[in-house]
Amino acid sequence: MSTLPSGPEDFRSVLASVQQDGQRKWVGARILWGRWRAWRMALAVPLTAFYCAIPFVSVGGKPALQFDLAARKFYVAGVAFWPQDLSYFVILVLLGIVGTLLTVALLGRVFCGWFCPHNVFLEMVFRPVEHLVLGGPGSPQKTPFWRAALMWLVFAVIAGGLANAGTAIFVGADAFRHHLILDWAGHPYAAVCWVVFFGIILFNFGWFREQTCTIVCPYGRFQTAMLDPHTLTVAYDARRGEPRGHLQHAPAPDEPKLGDCVDCGMCVRVCPTAIDIRNGNQLECIHCAACVDACDMVMGKLGRPKGLVRYAAEVQLAGQKRAIVRPRTILYTVVCCVLVALLVWRLQGRSEVLVAPLRQTAIPVREADPDGRDCVRAALPLSLVSRSDTALRARIVLGDAVQAKIILPQPVVELPPGQRVLATPIVYIPRTMFSGRHLDVDVRILAEDGRLLGSTEVGIRTP
Repeated sequence: MSTLPSGPEDFRSVLASVQQDGQRKWVGARILWGRWRAWRMALAVPLTAFYCAIPFVSVGGKPALQFDLAARKFYVAGVAFWPQDLSYFVILVLLGIVGTLLTVALLGRVFCGWFCPHNVFLEMVFRPVEHLVLGGPGSPQKTPFWRAALMWLVFAVIAGGLANAGTAIFVGADAFRHHLILDWAGHPYAAVCWVVFFGIILFNFGWFREQTCTIVCPYGRFQTAMLDPHTLTVAYDARRGEPRGHLQHAPAPDEPKLGDCVDCGMCVRVCPTAIDIRNGNQLECIHCAACVDACDMVMGKLGRPKGLVRYAAEVQLAGQKRAIVRPRTILYTVVCCVLVALLVWRLQGRSEVLVAPLRQTAIPVREADPDGRDCVRAALPLSLVSRSDTALRARIVLGDAVQAKIILPQPVVELPPGQRVLATPIVYIPRTMFSGRHLDVDVRILAEDGRLLGSTEVGIRTP
């Protein structure tokens, strides 16, 4: 029975950031500028600005994005969503799952390397600060204490700013003065939230780092399992690079000709998870293309064609054509389109008041109304849930039975924001409106200005 190697070659079962004795191997990735890092920086700047600014942006006087857990409501683009809007959240979750499957099938782990907040902040903010203050990996001098202290001080300032944005997403911009200073006395719960965010951010980006991707995050493992031979990944062209070795100026006749890979190790030194891309696609690879920039730089200095490490599918490396349109991508696209259409349809039909008929416990009776008409009297218990973040005053009318008379204890129903109110109007419907033993009536909830807030259909049976 064969056994797996216990050395560095055992890359399938041992993380590159873990030593053979189980101790952590500190990953000090170098920063090399190339076209792919420039593109990542161009994307990271607006993403970082969006994260820091969106909690303080308002739309129509309402937050553009806020998860107000205390009040049990969410603001998205200035629109308040309540727990009763769970169906929208379910559709979004399903859309996110299927959209992830489609993205991974086409582009691999592009989210991890390009859009994930963890990697955006780590590789474009914290690691450059560390290199600027400490000199980066490979610096000959021993790091003075004051440099390390300065680095952690800068880390703390950055973590404080990111904690501000994270806290504002949950408690709102009103808890901050000039969007920078938290009102600790006026918002003690927000202060606790800020401290928690600050500690997590400083710990994660200052010490834990790549272990978030390789140990904690289940999203990366899920994506890696969804790759197929036609998925675009960061890959090493072994047919061109092997056998690898140092430069040969004049190889002997009996020596094999070496490939383009000169075994310089630059692709490993720039990797934020310390893997060797030449071993093939691995769980820790986030497809950030740092190794592509490093290899292209080396190939350029040697006067050899770039692209030894590049974005390519497994079938392309084997000399075959990559298929973008395939059964799984078609299925994922169709499901995404259906979910998007369903979400748009649900949002267009969203009303300010969610109206639901309750079970009718009182049996309808035939009785004359106050005007003496021969009518059917029925009690229609209704559940009214306001989706507005302001108090509403509403009237209950019947849309179809225009000649009906409605009796309520109060002519106007008060609807507090996000609250459920029970109303049981007594309706008198002329007997002549019943063509059989059953009548469906349209119950409408109108604002004081006549605006339709919500509606539902209720069935009434004649006695």
